[in-house]
Parts: sequence; C-alpha cells; structure tokens
Amino acid sequence: MVAAVPLLTVWGIWSYGLWDPWELDAAGAARFGRVPGVLAGCFTCLLAFLLLRRHFSRRVGVIAIAVIASTPLFLLNTRLVMGNAVAVFAQTWVGLAAIVACSGPHTARRALAHYVALGVGVAASTYASGALLGPLPPLAAVAAWSLLSEDNGEGSRVGRWLLPIATAILVWGVARAVSLDDPDFSIWLGGGAVGGNPPTFDGAAELIFHGFAPWSAALPVALIWTLIPRPRQTSDAQGIAWVLLLWAAFAFVSWTVFASRYGTPPYLALVPLAGLVAIWMAEVSSEPVVRWPSAVVVALLVGLLVRDYALYPDSPLRSLAVNGLNVPAVYNPNAQWALLFSIAGGLLCLTLVSHEAVARPQPRETVRWFRTQWETGWAQRGWLILAASVLGACFSFGLMCFVLDLRAASVVIRVGRVAFFIPFVLAGLVFGLPWVRYAYGRLGNLRVFPALGGGLAVGVFVALSFQPALSQHFSPKPVYDAYSELAEGRPDPLASYKLPSTAAHYYTRAPIEEISKQADLIGFLRKAGQRWAVIQPDELPELNRAYRRETGEHLYVADGRSARLLLIAAKPIDGRPNQSFIENTVLKDAPEAQHKVGANYEDRVELLGYDLDLPSGDSVGAGQRFAVTWYWRVLGDGPSGYEIFVHIDGDGLRLNGDHVPVGGRYPTKLWEKGDVIVDTQELMVPANYPVGDYAMYVGLFSGSKRLEVQSGPHDGVNRVNAGALPVR
Repeated sequence: MVAAVPLLTVWGIWSYGLWDPWELDAAGAARFGRVPGVLAGCFTCLLAFLLLRRHFSRRVGVIAIAVIASTPLFLLNTRLVMGNAVAVFAQTWVGLAAIVACSGPHTARRALAHYVALGVGVAASTYASGALLGPLPPLAAVAAWSLLSEDNGEGSRVGRWLLPIATAILVWGVARAVSLDDPDFSIWLGGGAVGGNPPTFDGAAELIFHGFAPWSAALPVALIWTLIPRPRQTSDAQGIAWVLLLWAAFAFVSWTVFASRYGTPPYLALVPLAGLVAIWMAEVSSEPVVRWPSAVVVALLVGLLVRDYALYPDSPLRSLAVNGLNVPAVYNPNAQWALLFSIAGGLLCLTLVSHEAVARPQPRETVRWFRTQWETGWAQRGWLILAASVLGACFSFGLMCFVLDLRAASVVIRVGRVAFFIPFVLAGLVFGLPWVRYAYGRLGNLRVFPALGGGLAVGVFVALSFQPALSQHFSPKPVYDAYSELAEGRPDPLASYKLPSTAAHYYTRAPIEEISKQADLIGFLRKAGQRWAVIQPDELPELNRAYRRETGEHLYVADGRSARLLLIAAKPIDGRPNQSFIENTVLKDAPEAQHKVGANYEDRVELLGYDLDLPSGDSVGAGQRFAVTWYWRVLGDGPSGYEIFVHIDGDGLRLNGDHVPVGGRYPTKLWEKGDVIVDTQELMVPANYPVGDYAMYVGLFSGSKRLEVQSGPHDGVNRVNAGALPVR
C-alpha cells in the first residue's frame, strides 16, 4: 500500500506535456515543473502516517496513506504544476506540529524545537495559501481541543495557552482583512476581493464529495463514528480524532468565507478527512460486527457519485480550483468511473457486512425458513404465493419475449427480457450473497485491504488514464510532437495562428511565425514547400472556407486528436488521411441516400434525402436513441443565419429536433453554392411514445421566419414531409 504512493505520484509525470495555459503559467513562476508538487505529496503522506501511527497504530497510518493516494483531490493537485500539493503539505505540517507542541511533557529544548517547527510551518502555510486557508484551520482545531479537554497534567501548559492566543491573533487579522474588503492581495486572506456571485455554502461539500471520491461515500459514516465515544478508545486517541474532525470543519468554514468574496479556493484539509476514514475503517474491520446500515449509506452515496460523475464530467477537476478547466466533449470516461466506483464501493460494503464470525451458509436453513413462514399462517402464505407468482410471471413473460415474435411495443419486449433475469438475480442474492460474505469474512481483520485495493484502482485510473487523456487535449505537446515526427527532423516553417508562441518555443525549435490575419495564414500555407500551422478548432471552418475559395480544396489537418489545437499541413501526407471533420461533412458530390426527398427551399438549398440509423434495423423503440443524417445541396446564396428544424409528429405528440447543422460546427453562414452538407444528429424517442409511424417534417428557420418550400412533399406551412419514423 505504501509503495503505491510514489508510483501514483511520480509515474509518467514527465511524459505528459504541461497544460496550457494553466501549467505553463505556473511553471514559469515555479521553475521546477511538477517536482515540488510530487515531493509535497509524498511528504504529506509521510506526515499523515507519522501522526496516525503515533496516536493510533501503524495499521491506521497505512490505511490513511492508501486513502489519500487514491483520490483525485490528492493526485491531480500533486501531479500538476497548478495544483495545491505544497499548500496541503504546509497545512499538514502546521497541524502535526501543533498537535505535537500541545502533547507532552517535553524537555525545554525539545519544546523549543517544536515551537520553532510550528512557527516555520505557520509561515510556510501562510505564504503558500494565506492565513485564512492555510494555518488557521489546524491551529483553531488544536486550540479548541486544548481549551475544551480536561487538563490532566500530561500536556504542555505553554502550548495549552499559546495556541489559542496565536489562533485569536490569526482570527483578528482575518476578520480585519475581511472588513476592509480590499481588492489588493492580502496575506491574511490569500487573495483580494473580486466581487461577483459567491457559491452557495455547500460548495465545499460538493468539492469534497467529488474530489475525495471514492472515500467520500464513507466519510459521513466516519464522521458519525468519531462523534460516538467508544470504551476501547484511549483518551489520547479520542482527542486526536476530535482534532481531525474540528480541523476538517474549520477548513470547511474557511473555504466558505474565502469563496464568499475572494474566488473559489482549494480545499486543503485532506489529511484530516483521510485520517477520519482510516480510523473508522481500521476499527470496524477489526470488530466481528455486521453493519448493514453503514453499508446501505455507502452504497447509496456510491450511486450518487456514479450519477454525478456522469452528469458533471468536470467534477474531479473542480478540486484544482482553477477557472476554465473542463473535460472535452470528445472524452467520456463515464463507464470507467462507474465501474471503478462500483468495485470500490462493493468491496467496502463487503468489509462492513462480513467478518470471521459469519457462519458457513446452510442452504437447507434458507429452505427451512421458507417452510416455517409457510406454516406460520395464511398471511405469510399469501405473501409467499404473491412473490412466487410475480417471479413466475417475470420468468414466463421474459422467456416469451426471447423466444416468440410478440406483436408488442419494443419497450415492452425490452422490459420483459430484463424481467426474465430477475428471478435468477434474486436467487443469486438469497443463496449466493451469504457465501460471498462468508468467503470474504475468512480474511479476518485483513478484509480492509481488498477495499483499499478497490480505492487504489481509482487512483491508478486517475494517474495513468484520466490525466494522460486530458493532457492529450489540454497540453500542446502532442501537437508539436506530431509536427516533429511528420516533419522528419526538417526545420519546416511553422505558424502559430491567433495563439501565443510560448508553447511552440517550449516544445520545438522550429522557426515560429505568429500570424493573426486569415489572409496572411492562407498566403503562408500557399508558399512553396511543406509548411505547417497550429490553430484552434473553432477557427477551422472559417479558414477552410477561405482556403477553398482560393484553392478549391479543403485544408489538410495532419493531427486532430486534441480538442483544443489542430496541426495543419500545406500539403497532404501520403498514407495519412485528412483528420478534418469538414472532409466528410462538406462534399462535392452527393452520396446515395437511403430515403430520397428532393425538396427545394427558395432555390437556395435542396434537401436531397436522409439516412436513418435505427437500433432495430428498421424501427426504433420508445426510450431508444437513433441517428438521422440529412443531405443538403446548396443551390444559390447560402441560407446564412438559418437553423434546421425537425418535427417528428404523431398521436398528438412531437419530438423536436431543432439544431444548428453539424452540431454547431458548420453553421449555414458557411454554406457555399455547390456544397453538399452532411448533417448528422442523434435523437431519443421519449418513453411515453406509443407504437406507430410518425411523420418527419423538416425545414429551415430564422426566428419566426421559415424558408419557403417551392417543390417537394410539404404540408403547406413550409415544412417538408420527409417520410415516416417507425416506432415499434
């Protein structure tokens, strides 16, 4: 487990380029790249281990390291230059030094060394993130603990009063800085007033829930566990648990105060969160007690994590507290997140409901229980008969849906096929789950380690898949690597179009020319010899149209893997296809359409026909998605400013497919006479749609105005009747 920390923090950090502009800006200031963050992350884990081993056990320390190293909150902040790993380490240093300074007794020389270490930590933490976010939460937690706990004479009397005084000074300085509301930087706050709409109070909770995944699913249970006094817990250990809880709470308050006026900050109290979870996991995995309520809570929160990561793919990136950082639409790791969270959550739930005292399952006992219920009375018999009837109906109807060609709606068939497996799944749970619990419980108090392995699998995905995949889009390195590879070592001229040349000079020694005008770039590409240009994808459609007007050809995109940068070559490269989406979107000759239409709109554009990609081949069912590809020919002046409307009507219902052509990437203002535009859109039939044939009406509109249909099948209100969509 401990070996996973350097592996996850160091592995591959030099093989991925710096994210532009976030890391490039930070790297220019730091001068040491990602090394400080990696070292700070490793030292943070070391401090957490030392703290928890001293007051609890080595087992708790190891669990805490595994928990820390498997979260996006730790890994992204550690492995990226713009992360806050140094600030997290500095705050952890303050917390550990403050706890040690209050513990005792110590010799005078050792006490002085502790206070010096604490002072250095406070200074470093304040410099790294300001007094409000940095040293104040751990100092306030230790100060509150020292004031509220009983003085048994074992602690440091100096520290018992020195820390509350230091905390009061920090609170006074922060309160004074807040009252001034100065836009200039304040060391008390770590920033200046920026105005705007502050996030709601639950912003920190959302950041923690998403960034501390998958262990955030167990965090509420661990917090409640800390609040409950336990006879086996020593007073020292219980006190440290309270300090960790207060530390996390005060960090939550500091985050909220900062976010209310000074921007969105990072959450630095990672160690207390991991410590609370580690204490809980170590204790519950060493006790022969089944904890079904805790397992249910964990399972529900894991499901919420899966849902949030699917609906909000930027969730893990929010822990970096930087603006403009969004997961590109072309990268969708939802399935991987769902699988990994489910595995981690399932193993953690097994840890809670399994132990070595779980008896070996006896299938006869299960059968005997059903027999006892049957013999108890008619009420129990009625419930058993009802359950058996429902399961029998599920099996029978599901089997019919698989074997027979039923004349029923496809949604009914799909539901029936799912229902077929319900009896088997239920039987597996009734007879199989006890065996899983029994086998897992044979691990004894070691059963916590598979759960930690499930969490570390999330960390491996973050470090070795998620971050590299994002680097493919956020870093310019792959684009310039492609230039170096394709240029084969030749110093071919390279243009940077409407982009600063900082990244180009950082990654290549090619002659760089900064160009800001479209005509200049086209002139640059048309000069003799092979030439290259790096552009943003949003610039491609306009550039391509201008280039086609002069050459009659599309721009050649040599490398289009990144969602933020494209590499353009003046001349095509043998064996390497054009990676421009326009190559297959704007054609000279019309392809053969499945369904021909031939409708004319004011002699400006013609709907040639369309293709349907239906999940059942010749039909689509309610609740299913389907794709339709429209083929348009531009006859005259392009319908600039118009969008396409698609109305799929029938049975008093309407499926609306209004859209900007080509997913908004090639609007009608770019359409040129003679072009054939291939426009594909994906739609979903609502679940309440009955079986039937639905009419597909198509047209172009701008506001309340529609292009007039001059020929072709239409309904008199400038809508072309393109055909029928079979819903079955």
